[in-house]
Amino acid sequence: MKKAISLLLLTVLLITALTGTAMAAEKGSDVAKASPYYLSITGAVVDTDGAIKIEDQNGSPATLIVDEKTVYPFESEISKGDTVTGYYLANAPMMAIWPPQYNIAVLAVGAPEGDSVKVDRFSAWADNADGYMLAYGGAFAFRMNDETEVVLADGKDFKGGDIENRRLVVIYDASTKSIPELATARKVIVLFEDAVPLPELLPEDIFNVSEFPILVDGVKIDAPAAFMDGDAVMVPLRAIAEALGYDVKWDAAARAVTLDGMTKVVIGQEVVAGSPAPVIADGVTYVPLRFFIDALDMANAYAFEGQIEIQSTGERME
Repeated sequence: MKKAISLLLLTVLLITALTGTAMAAEKGSDVAKASPYYLSITGAVVDTDGAIKIEDQNGSPATLIVDEKTVYPFESEISKGDTVTGYYLANAPMMAIWPPQYNIAVLAVGAPEGDSVKVDRFSAWADNADGYMLAYGGAFAFRMNDETEVVLADGKDFKGGDIENRRLVVIYDASTKSIPELATARKVIVLFEDAVPLPELLPEDIFNVSEFPILVDGVKIDAPAAFMDGDAVMVPLRAIAEALGYDVKWDAAARAVTLDGMTKVVIGQEVVAGSPAPVIADGVTYVPLRFFIDALDMANAYAFEGQIEIQSTGERME
């Protein structure tokens, strides 16, 4: 009976997911344009007889199907009790069976402490002068340096030249808490295939920060929605400043905002080097998110993992 119910739920979820994807594609939504090329599942191995059977982080069973084409970034020996992460094509069809089965393209196990992995298709980041490659999923970008190792899926040196528009396994040991997450690759594995041109993705196509909740010192506040101006996150000044304890006043004649009696923001005048100037939108004054670090000396101000957070104390994240 439980198995029948689980199968029914899985079928409903699959139909819902496919319907949602179709609707997004039909509407040409930003989410559809910035969908990751690969998805992942992580769990503890419970059986390696034939396929790899795991229990995911919610305790649900799943089967990982591997073959001779599966790439192992670290180790290829899988044992019961290992924690593994399998990456599979996001648009691959799935059978409506229970437990669900995933055809795994990349299987990560035994990563050195501190190493992280991203698997996606990558293209050059438009309007970025620092050499970053942007994931098709939008939330991650990496660049290489002279020490970055670039190899093919079989471990041989990559001599194909350009890695743009290819499916890549990116291994890195540090990243920023930013949108997108930025990292320098320690190793890049180029999966076997020809490069396929991708549509150019701009920041406004990728980061729908208007849906991000705004937190001040860990507490969600009632505030107007943020928006993107180029690659800068613009946030409502008054709501955040008042949550931080500032007395906020508007000087209509000077078109300026004072905080605790001191002029901090003048509409149209840059307050953060290299970022857009403050603006008024729908009667609300917006400033770059970085303003709270550069001008108000907050410990942190960042947009990450679906939320915007300003912290008055703590260790600063770059």
